[in-house]
Amino acid sequence: MIPRSYTAWLVPLALTLVSVCSTARATAQSIYPFTGNYSTTVNITPITDNISQVVETGESLDAPYGLNKYDGLTYSLTDANGNLSFNNTPEAFGIQGYPLGYIVFGDGTNKLFGLGDASAVLNPETLTGKGSGVVNITGGEGIFKNATGTLLYSEDDKVLLGQNITLNGLALVSGSIQSQQVPEPGNTATLVSIGVIGLGLLLRHHSKVKAV
Repeated sequence: MIPRSYTAWLVPLALTLVSVCSTARATAQSIYPFTGNYSTTVNITPITDNISQVVETGESLDAPYGLNKYDGLTYSLTDANGNLSFNNTPEAFGIQGYPLGYIVFGDGTNKLFGLGDASAVLNPETLTGKGSGVVNITGGEGIFKNATGTLLYSEDDKVLLGQNITLNGLALVSGSIQSQQVPEPGNTATLVSIGVIGLGLLLRHHSKVKAV
């Protein structure tokens, strides 16, 4: 039988071990507010009379977390009034055999991945355009591993006409990003081992004292 005095030590130690293990397994979530201004270049290449492939790049001087570069591949559909709708999935516009589009913020340790929906209106008289949309975050790298969230953006463009249409503009991107960091299994195992060793040493000490 273990004396009452040792029971008083063993119970808190066991509870601490359980607490440490539970904390190690828990998912830590951080929220990152985001606001950035990007200078953008959009190249629109026709696929059919009203469907195009769109490649967009952007650079920012004030975007946080090292997300100062932007790259995107999407597709556009032009309606009878000249309005454009954008989607990263080519099948959304009934075309096959084209790669799935993407959105990537950042080119360093921290990266953010997403898919988006957007629309734009081009004015052929003033050669200007206005667009807006939403980016649904699907993951990332660095501090944005397992990230989710939504970013909204609005964009004003100047239109350059030619065989392909080029839009040069400024885009404001804002929203929040939730990043869920899951501890590595090895870290959890280490914490559990430390707890077990401590409990074993206490029991061993008790056995020696009892033997004396």
